[in-house]
Amino acid sequence: MTYRFAFVLAREFTLSPLAMFIDTLRLAGDEGDRSRRVLFDWQIVGDRGLPIRSSSGLEMMPTATLGDPGEYDHIVLVGGLLGAPKNLGATRERFILDAAKRGLPLTALCTASFHFARLGLLDGYEVCVSLFHLAQFHEEFPNVSARAVSLFSVDRNRATCSGGAGAADLASHFVRERAGDQPVEKAAKILQLDRIRSLNDLQPGGDLFADASNRMVRRALLLMQGVIEESIDVEEIADRLSLSRRQLERLFASDLQISPKAAFMQLRIREAERLLKTTKLPISQIGLRCGFVSPQHFSRVFVAQNGLTPTQVRQALC
Repeated sequence: MTYRFAFVLAREFTLSPLAMFIDTLRLAGDEGDRSRRVLFDWQIVGDRGLPIRSSSGLEMMPTATLGDPGEYDHIVLVGGLLGAPKNLGATRERFILDAAKRGLPLTALCTASFHFARLGLLDGYEVCVSLFHLAQFHEEFPNVSARAVSLFSVDRNRATCSGGAGAADLASHFVRERAGDQPVEKAAKILQLDRIRSLNDLQPGGDLFADASNRMVRRALLLMQGVIEESIDVEEIADRLSLSRRQLERLFASDLQISPKAAFMQLRIREAERLLKTTKLPISQIGLRCGFVSPQHFSRVFVAQNGLTPTQVRQALC
């Protein structure tokens, strides 16, 4: 039986995750490169006769109207520029909320996780967010459990994806569930992807420890970046990776010639610098958001790392 997807496009949506997701379905859903909609079918749903503008300026016409979500098996929302109007429009919101009430699987590509969170659809779910957008997501939705570790997350009937090429990996996950490995491998070959990445693969990291080559070290760094606001220590990071603290320390010493504790502190200070330079948050609040237990602790560590106080860094920008 054909499995049917409905794609809802946010204003200023990003083309790449939409294209990568649909092309994976297209190539996996038929024999060879014939592109018939045998295993999978899809529609771009929207308001009749009204094009939807992408973040690149290209426009796409809906192929179906926003009718009954029960006509589909899976609803996918494609996010876009966060500076665009935040709401999806009443008809899109009703369509998505109706689908949620019916228990249909919902997937958020790229920044669509922000839209789902605003609608209360991610409460109690594990969420994947791009590392580039993680701080903003935490700021807007402090009670939603979001991480920037894996490329995508599937938690019961909610899936979230960091965006870009990761959308092909998430689509492949759904294809594999319904049709096995062979269609996934065929689609990857035609798309000239070296491999399809899984839930265990990591997002590309930031530039602070770009030389990290050990997989567990990179995973630890991504976990640290994802929990900067939390008062957790290296012991808990190691535990989440099913390692002992000593094992993690040896890995960091071998790969980066630094301790996990020192790396974690550098990440906290880097995030504090970013917030000082790009926001008007009170300095005391920045310290708390970066995991420091008190303003005094934050100031002391910041001076030790930078030679300047947080106040001096902010005043230098005026």
